[in-house]
Amino acid sequence: MHIFIDESGTFALSTKPASISAVGSLTIPDHSMRGFEKLYGRIRRTLPKSDGQVKGRLLGEKEVGEVVEVLRKIGGIFEVVLIDLAMHSLEQLEAHRARQAVAITAHLTDEHHPDFKHTVWNLRSDLERMPIQLYVQAVAMENLVYHTINNAQTYYAFRSPAELKNYHWIVDAKHNGSKITPWEDWWRTATLPMLASHTFRAPFMQVEGGDYSGLARFRTTVSDWKRQFAPTSTPGEFFDLRLLMDESFRFSDESEFGLEAVDILVNAMRRSLAGNFTREGWLKLSQLMINRVPHCFQFIRLNEGPLPQSPAYVSVLKDFKRGGRSMLPPRHYLE
Repeated sequence: MHIFIDESGTFALSTKPASISAVGSLTIPDHSMRGFEKLYGRIRRTLPKSDGQVKGRLLGEKEVGEVVEVLRKIGGIFEVVLIDLAMHSLEQLEAHRARQAVAITAHLTDEHHPDFKHTVWNLRSDLERMPIQLYVQAVAMENLVYHTINNAQTYYAFRSPAELKNYHWIVDAKHNGSKITPWEDWWRTATLPMLASHTFRAPFMQVEGGDYSGLARFRTTVSDWKRQFAPTSTPGEFFDLRLLMDESFRFSDESEFGLEAVDILVNAMRRSLAGNFTREGWLKLSQLMINRVPHCFQFIRLNEGPLPQSPAYVSVLKDFKRGGRSMLPPRHYLE
């Protein structure tokens, strides 16, 4: 499968009533890539562009609907993680970051090799110095990748099991290819270890009846020391997330069709919650999402306590309680 990732919004604190930022992924089955490029290539000729690239912010509801229809036909899956920074304070975000930093080194002992401990402490130091804006984006991205893998694996395990054998990650680059940005460096050095820890604590789901045989080469046996921190129900073998993501992973600043498509979807989702998109446009987005409770997307908070007064976009959230794809084929529900 091919997984394209992009974001929309600043991930910065704001005094506005709502300040939505989002990260999203578009998963396209390997066997559908040629069909996607052909169909998208046709409608792309008429889509508005900036410097030769299609930009989601330039598209209206009708044009977004055309892109959604192409992706629906080829079996694409859209995942998105949203956060409203107007619901957070700097103190709350810094407290969340501090807890994460402590967790990075929490299980280090004298039994670990000095080089390993040095590397882990450097990761913690990098996290503690990271601009809060990038930290929020990193947390959102970790959530996105976890749910993208978790949902896509089971969805395709019941429809096209061969897709679970190979993962191709393409992330939109925020530079011209001449240098690595702080965000991209953090992705390589810290986000992947955080994801690996997440999947160790909460393994990806596997539903009886699905064909997960393609994942066999991504499984590994860990040390007795690490196994003691796993849930008691976890078997001896674990999912090697780093192997899955390192094999085919790249940042791209090219006009790739998949990156243009995910930019269109993420931008449309964010504009919907910001009140700059009509219901006609956002209803179609759910056709590419997988149904789950309470919504087809992830809405995260990095603070605790009661929610503020109902935000203006509550009506948009309600529309995403239904309308998405079923995780399992209809025949499974009839058995």
